[in-house]
Amino acid sequence: MIRADDPATPAASVDPAILSSPSADRVTLSSTPPAGADPEDVALWFDLETIALLPAPAASFAEAEAAAAAYRRAARANNTRRAYRAAVARFCDWCADHGQTALPATPETVAAFLAAEAGQGLAVNTLRLRHAALRYLHLLAGYPPPTASPLVSATFAGIRRAHRRPLRKKTALVLELLRAAVQAIPGTLPGLRDRALILTGFAAALRPSELARLDMSALTRHEDGIALLLPWRKNDQDGEGTTVWLPAGHSDLCPVAALETWLAAAEISEGPLFRRLWRLPLPRIARGANRKPVADRYRIGTGPIDTDSVALVVKKWTGLAGLDGAAFAGHSLRRGAISSGVAQGVHIARLKQFSGHASLKSLEEYVELDELRHNHPLKDVL
Repeated sequence: MIRADDPATPAASVDPAILSSPSADRVTLSSTPPAGADPEDVALWFDLETIALLPAPAASFAEAEAAAAAYRRAARANNTRRAYRAAVARFCDWCADHGQTALPATPETVAAFLAAEAGQGLAVNTLRLRHAALRYLHLLAGYPPPTASPLVSATFAGIRRAHRRPLRKKTALVLELLRAAVQAIPGTLPGLRDRALILTGFAAALRPSELARLDMSALTRHEDGIALLLPWRKNDQDGEGTTVWLPAGHSDLCPVAALETWLAAAEISEGPLFRRLWRLPLPRIARGANRKPVADRYRIGTGPIDTDSVALVVKKWTGLAGLDGAAFAGHSLRRGAISSGVAQGVHIARLKQFSGHASLKSLEEYVELDELRHNHPLKDVL
């Protein structure tokens, strides 16, 4: 039995707009849209089927079946399910506009949809996500996925070839750029948070999602640094946990000093490390009285920041440091840490251990250009 009002269930996992939809009474979590259902109903059914609520203890076989379905929904990450819902909603809108059946869709319909989306200038990676979402939609509903058809495969292969373009990765925030960004940050409460966030993300080569999820329960202090336990990582799908290390440095880039300063200023002893802040309005004064200068006051949230906020923080301070803020994002911290390691001559095996990449092949995407730049075979003879 799935309980949306269970206090153990994160409220953020349910979109109120989905549950309050005028069509919600026509589609339930356990119903499968019949062949040829209205595209609107297909989209709503898929939304409901990809909400991963935690199941309550099962007391009957029916409840155990419902619990199994809930765990199947949780097999994919929240971000993946969110992206799939957006892709399926777009497909269903397109089907409604063109009088096509959304479920089960024919290979001709899927191929035409992908071609239409490609014609709108969507990136190949976005189309690949559309393709995967439609496959999952049909598998979830018990229909053979039309994406397996040679017609769709050939269409998608042609789109990849015709619309291929270089992947523009965000600029690495290497040491010299990192220092410039950090020096632009003031000693205000938001500044202390942003400084700690940037230096922690860089020192541990964290992904934005990992950085945003850090919690005090995962922090262990040592004389020479701080150990952070990541309960989940991209290459740790089973959630066994990965420990990363923040070394106690001796410069203005010390992540431990920055983190401890922020935690003390924000009086954080439990819960998320990095949180949203709201500036409070100035206190009221009597009409006609002169306002005396007062320091800004802030309210500190109880929930963690999101991954988009990590990107905004990096963009803000790189921009204020005189750099091109648009060229940076949250992943610039991880790329910058790895690139700085390459510049220091760190062996790729140590870089793999440091960054937590699953394979050397995936790490090489970060390392190749930096390695060539710092160790070009002809740099001393040209």
